[in-house]
Amino acid sequence: MRKSGILRIVVVVACLASQAAGCVDMARKAAVLPVNMTGTRDGAAYRIDIPANWNHELIVYYHGYRHEPAAYAKGKRIWPALDGLLAKGYALIQSGYSRGGWAIEQAYAETEALRREFVATYGKPARTWVMGESMGGALTAFTIETRPETYSGALALCGAIEPSNRILDKAFAMRAAFDYYFPDLLGPLVPVPDPLPDYADMKKRIADALAAKPAARDALLRLYGAASEKSFPDILAFVTQILGELQRRTHGNPFGNADLIYSGSGDDFALNDGVKRYRADAPAAAYVARWYTPSGKLFRPLLALHDTGDPLVPAAGAFEYALTAERAGHGKNFVQQYINREGHCVFEPDEIARAFGELVDWVDTGKRPLSGRLP
Repeated sequence: MRKSGILRIVVVVACLASQAAGCVDMARKAAVLPVNMTGTRDGAAYRIDIPANWNHELIVYYHGYRHEPAAYAKGKRIWPALDGLLAKGYALIQSGYSRGGWAIEQAYAETEALRREFVATYGKPARTWVMGESMGGALTAFTIETRPETYSGALALCGAIEPSNRILDKAFAMRAAFDYYFPDLLGPLVPVPDPLPDYADMKKRIADALAAKPAARDALLRLYGAASEKSFPDILAFVTQILGELQRRTHGNPFGNADLIYSGSGDDFALNDGVKRYRADAPAAAYVARWYTPSGKLFRPLLALHDTGDPLVPAAGAFEYALTAERAGHGKNFVQQYINREGHCVFEPDEIARAFGELVDWVDTGKRPLSGRLP
């Protein structure tokens, strides 16, 4: 073929590529704003919000642990605290996940599919951010580690960002210690019964038992170190549900305390001699480690915000992630901030907006925020 023929083909291909890009831009301009859409995709509910003043930036949001898949009612979101970010012009997408429980595997894939569909429908955003709360914080860290080419930065709110087997094995060890002090009150630990008693009934059983044996209660509170007498029954009931769900999910027992020496209870000699010991099933434990163990490979900024008095996801666990990032050579891309409040994910909307602003400023200016109390 002559050079002139080749040149004509190159020009035509270039024009077609230009026209295709133009079509994407036209599709973006043609979108009627605001968009408030809910639906179901591959078994997972989803929600898409694009405000009238869209700044052409997108926030991909992961919700936290729920016993059942989330559903999105028209005009109602799971966490209204996010409304402040919509008011600032950010679009927001969120999946309800096709499974309840520790659904990190499903949530990661289904949220990425939703993001791709958003891009295909509304055009590629100028920037994309990822954020999530509680279990969604673990998903946030996992996402920014594995998709730095997609996201400009990440905000983990009260996130379970230490290795999943560490935080869940700690919960398992605590339940085993509870069974030492209160044998047979909640039934077997391996396997956890299915179904469990009514949640309110289980909480009351635990609260009554703790009140009847204050020495045992105080030993458990010292051992756990992150809950009050008031919040502890709820924590024990909740983690019992989580442990049972993961046993069923993995078709085994992912948890063990066989090699744990309990310390800090004030009754350690008797507790270590008397507590029942369990060893994890290897395939089940491997699943929990897969979903997820952080790598700390941060090529983009990750800001974590915790409540110092969080009884469910203790704030101190974020330091484990800081060390992981340092060992990976990416410690400069992680910052931990906090607010002084008791409760799990009890942030005010303006606190979330301020933390997100800290992240955006970090990306815009390259100046790392100060660790410590949220400014």
